Amino acid sequence: MSKSTLESLPNELLLIIFSYLSSFDLCQAFLYLNNARIQHLLTSIRHSFNFNLWHYDQLHLWLNSNQNHRNRFTNLIDTVVFNDSDASRTLLEYWEKTFNETDQSNVLFPSIKRLVMLQAERCSYILIQAILIPLVFANNTLQYLHLTFKEPASKYPRILSKLIVHRVSVHTMILEVEQGHSYRLNEIEDLHNMQPLSWSNTVQLTLSIQHSSELRLLFEHNALPAIEYLNITIENLDTNLPSNVNISALNVQLSKDSLRETATGGTHLKHLLLRYITLNDVIILFALDRLGQFQELCSSTYLPALKTLHFSLCFPQEIEYAWRMSSFNCNDQWPFDNINCYMDACYMPNPDEIDFILKIVFVIYNCPINLLYRHKRTFHNHGFATHVSAPICTIRRRLIQWVCNQKYETKQFNKTLQIVASGHVNELHLTYLNERTNASMMSKCDSHWNLSLNHIRSITFNIESNSIKKCERIAMVKRILDASPNISSLVVAWRDFRHCSRKYLNLKHVHLLLDGFHENPKHYFDIHRLNEIVPHLYLLETSNAVMKQNENLVEFILNISRRLDQLVHLVLNKNCLYRSKNEKKIIFREKLIAATYDQIFHGHNIHFQFHINDELRIWF
Repeated sequence: MSKSTLESLPNELLLIIFSYLSSFDLCQAFLYLNNARIQHLLTSIRHSFNFNLWHYDQLHLWLNSNQNHRNRFTNLIDTVVFNDSDASRTLLEYWEKTFNETDQSNVLFPSIKRLVMLQAERCSYILIQAILIPLVFANNTLQYLHLTFKEPASKYPRILSKLIVHRVSVHTMILEVEQGHSYRLNEIEDLHNMQPLSWSNTVQLTLSIQHSSELRLLFEHNALPAIEYLNITIENLDTNLPSNVNISALNVQLSKDSLRETATGGTHLKHLLLRYITLNDVIILFALDRLGQFQELCSSTYLPALKTLHFSLCFPQEIEYAWRMSSFNCNDQWPFDNINCYMDACYMPNPDEIDFILKIVFVIYNCPINLLYRHKRTFHNHGFATHVSAPICTIRRRLIQWVCNQKYETKQFNKTLQIVASGHVNELHLTYLNERTNASMMSKCDSHWNLSLNHIRSITFNIESNSIKKCERIAMVKRILDASPNISSLVVAWRDFRHCSRKYLNLKHVHLLLDGFHENPKHYFDIHRLNEIVPHLYLLETSNAVMKQNENLVEFILNISRRLDQLVHLVLNKNCLYRSKNEKKIIFREKLIAATYDQIFHGHNIHFQFHINDELRIWF
């Protein structure tokens, strides 16, 4: 029997082998083989750049390697995803240094088609000039741009303004604020004084805006001449512009003539979705006398290619009460066939207190509720589950937040969770506030859930109330995790997570919420126990409790490195508000350097810094 070699394997088996390797490792191993068949296979598959798994010295060696060697790899990259990591920042800084204003063809990833930036506000200073302008105007290979912003998204209007000024336009653009907007007065003024929009290449646009008056940017003549799919979400429904901001009605109204000019310009708009626009804003913007004229505006006369118009209009809670008291109330049945309604609750931060304000709004909509909920990011309590009977399916990457201040029986909780997260949902945030009811949440900790969350990749548990019994809290965490076999990122309290009984082999990123105040950090969490539950951990973060900078913390960091031998990033005291004196930080830094002198962490050099206040970032 003759010996088999790797090259003798059929293409199907080689592609299966390739699927277990990152694009970087794959190219390092096979890109330079003198084999035409393997070269063809490498170039026939899509490659992405994953920063989470890069060690400090690995990235720096690659950046300083031979340019021709590096270019052979970057020419194959189809998708690049940046996140809030040291590796992402290092590469962005390198990208900025290589930017040549006189030669815009000199880009780091010349064949990139998809660019995703999570927490784009962190890289706003180089995003437009050094990266997007060369990518868009050099050879225009970029076709998909997805920028997400966390709360507060104060830099969002600045980036949006720069995108408009420089006319950065690609086929698909998604600019979303995951947890609402937070503008200052000068930012609101800037947003309404932007230059005219001209995104000539954009066919699909998903946009978050703060106020309905910003719609004028999108409906001006030749603003979006190639647009076919337009999804708009108006954030922060009850946020009114300050009274001292004077915006002329002439500057924000959109008349029939305005839409006729848009249509004359060759609009291809097929799908229009407007979420959370108030009726008052519709009347002001379009200078209408009644709601019926809104649908008339979107008719074939003014938007000839339009096939679907979906909208949800929001009213104060009193409107729902007035309807029930009116002649339109038919035994509490909604009388209109082409428009439906529901009550929605939302929790908004109280600016004067560390608390939430509950707001109730009356929503009417003209599309199937499941379709409307596909674009909804925040759900509250259980009431919405009465409107839908099946999981909300979508093909978009989505962040879902479920905020509760009520307890539910296991069966009801399970049904609501299935509706929220059983579709193609990438990230789930479950927040429990202080309960206002005394109902039992889970009468039996051993109840059968029959729950499957195969699409979930990231889960955040934020259970603020201590009134939930320990066994109920742990049961909730365990069952949701056990129903999420593909989860890779987790935010959870250590007091709950340590009781999990199984190993989570796909879990790579864990953010531990800690309790108490200890001189010795080993009392916050057990490294050995964490390694048992998450044996393949690459990124570890801690927050809430602040670890003191002393000899115990130095030894704790060394033990983490020895025990978690696959760790790439360690972030202690994340988003910490406490700030030590600089002298204390210098002393701690010297102790850490002395402790690691002549003993590099599991074969890698390290890079560490105090990022904000006492937040300590270590990159192995």
